[in-house]
Amino acid sequence: MDIFIVVFFLIIALLGLELFRRDLLQTFRLQNVEPVGTVIVKRNVVQRRLTDRAIWDRLSNESPVYIGDLIRVADISAATLNINENSIDIDENTLIRITRSADGEGIQINLSEGSISLASEQNSKSITIDLNGQQVQTAQGTVMSAAVKDNKQSIQVNEGTVQFAASSGVTRQISAGSLVNMDINGAERLDRAVVVTRPFPNVRYIKNSPEPVQINFSWNRINLEQNQLLRLEISSSGNFSNITNTVNNLNRNITVTFDAGLWFWRILFQNEVLSTGQLTVADGTGTYLISPAFNSIFKFKEGDDYPVLNFQWRQVNEAVSYVMEISNTSNFSNTQMQIQGSSTSQVISGLHEGIWYWRVKAVFPSVYNGSASFSPPAFFRIEKTASSYEDASSSSENLSQWLATQTPSAELPLEVPPEIIPVRITQNTYSDYNEVSSSPDAVNETTASVPPQENIPAPLPPLQITLGAPANGAQIAGLTALRQPTTFQWSTTTPAGQIVSSRFVLSRNANPLQGTPARTVSNPMRTLNISNLEEGIWYWTVEIRTQDGRTASALPRRVQILPVPLLPSANNLQPPNSGRIGFAQLQSQRSIIFRWSQVQGANAYIFTLSQQTGNTRRQIIRTTINNETSYTINNMRLLDRGAFVWQVEPLFIRGSTIEQRGTIGESTFIIDVPAPSPIQIEDTGILYGN
Repeated sequence: MDIFIVVFFLIIALLGLELFRRDLLQTFRLQNVEPVGTVIVKRNVVQRRLTDRAIWDRLSNESPVYIGDLIRVADISAATLNINENSIDIDENTLIRITRSADGEGIQINLSEGSISLASEQNSKSITIDLNGQQVQTAQGTVMSAAVKDNKQSIQVNEGTVQFAASSGVTRQISAGSLVNMDINGAERLDRAVVVTRPFPNVRYIKNSPEPVQINFSWNRINLEQNQLLRLEISSSGNFSNITNTVNNLNRNITVTFDAGLWFWRILFQNEVLSTGQLTVADGTGTYLISPAFNSIFKFKEGDDYPVLNFQWRQVNEAVSYVMEISNTSNFSNTQMQIQGSSTSQVISGLHEGIWYWRVKAVFPSVYNGSASFSPPAFFRIEKTASSYEDASSSSENLSQWLATQTPSAELPLEVPPEIIPVRITQNTYSDYNEVSSSPDAVNETTASVPPQENIPAPLPPLQITLGAPANGAQIAGLTALRQPTTFQWSTTTPAGQIVSSRFVLSRNANPLQGTPARTVSNPMRTLNISNLEEGIWYWTVEIRTQDGRTASALPRRVQILPVPLLPSANNLQPPNSGRIGFAQLQSQRSIIFRWSQVQGANAYIFTLSQQTGNTRRQIIRTTINNETSYTINNMRLLDRGAFVWQVEPLFIRGSTIEQRGTIGESTFIIDVPAPSPIQIEDTGILYGN
């Protein structure tokens, strides 16, 4: 038995080594394979599995993708691919495979589940999208989206035209502003819908000024009456538990303003969602310059090399590179250096003595609309001196003078524009460090009256931020978070007069200061309330910036919002389960009344009626009923003989938001009406003619 166990585990180990060898060889072979595209933008978890491999690896920005790749995007994640000059956005919970098209030359995207959107450039090559046998072929300048969800398929064309080939073999063109809804087998459905032509799916904008971005929404109406007005809802969360803006009584268009962030939108008729999407607004108003500090002085001894300077600035979310400019004029009319790179720092030498100005601009991927603006400029000085620290060490007076030259100068250069002159902090005594003065003369006078030993700067007090409630790891009931604001508290030992700015950050990211936060509050009070927190794990922190250019943030805390419990299902469903409705009953009543018992805590119900044919259900009616426990069908033409399924889902709705969903109650019935028999003609007669 011992020998058998040893042999068994040796076989498993050898099998594992063989799989590892094959996986490693496959990775080496990829070095000689031409990729078909690259990842432009990636958010959170995006994985790829190569052909003939069992291991999933994570994709990052600029990662190549190959024929045969299976790519999946996790929850609250997204990715954008560039394939043959086509920008392909892959939404969360989506699985695709990249293959060759039927002609063996083009690229085909097999969409198994989820949704994608595609925007083709004018010089792009055609791409085929396969949805369970239904194929869509794009053309240059096409903007479209496709989805496979809940046993339904859809194709929407926003701009240009596509060639659509159904699994039945029928081929036709779909023009801009059109929508094709299908079941999983390819049979078309005539549902109410809107086709949003602007903005495009997953569009990205750059906000390069303090004002919000104005975005025009326009759409085509499908199977909607003219008097049926619509509602647009904007949310910062994908499940719309936090709706920030609602616009009612819409027909075909509206203009909405957006601040920086990831935003979700949907268009509804009553409580029926007709179209959904998302857009991103990146903050391109300029980054914060860290080093060299404002009005710094860099001295070098005569005969030595020019000083080596380390330039640093704050990272900008979604940016792929940065452009840094250095000039000897404040309006940058004479730019001496322009450097572009992906790092948030640059080491530069060779700048001669004088006054230098510098600024930084973020560069975003090509899929973003617009361009960022430069940061407000900062300046520094390079001076040549005949003395050094060693020369001055013999005299305490000379030492104090040398130390004074290493701090930002009290005198501003005459060329500095007024808009970038900062508020000065007096240096008479460090006990009065918070006293503010805008007069350089005041600094000079007080400095002269201080004994030399007091000119040595004392260590600055550390910036300390303490997060109060909620406690780290706190759990909050889902309904409580929806119906009552969640209170966040924080404090700091830094005096308020020294704090230039602060912000509260709430994010799904374990490091809230990275990526796109869900909520930000600028210059918050020490206690603030956040409403409508949705289910899941949240992380929060507070960041402050002081007058001396220092920044600090607290160690993030974790808060969990528990799921909202479902309401119980409705009971006493009538007609009863497996009941039969015969010809005599229909002839006497001319209607069917559906009833159920009241569910405690519910103020509305979603009623759904479908016809069951084999394993396929065809939806006939879906409507929301407020404060009623019955629904009557008077139009019997909607029904045919056969089996039917009807469902009731209880809801609690506050305003236009569903706060609590319920367990769906389901019942079936059969309409048992004899099929019409063929007409029998006893005597057709004989017609004689000339």
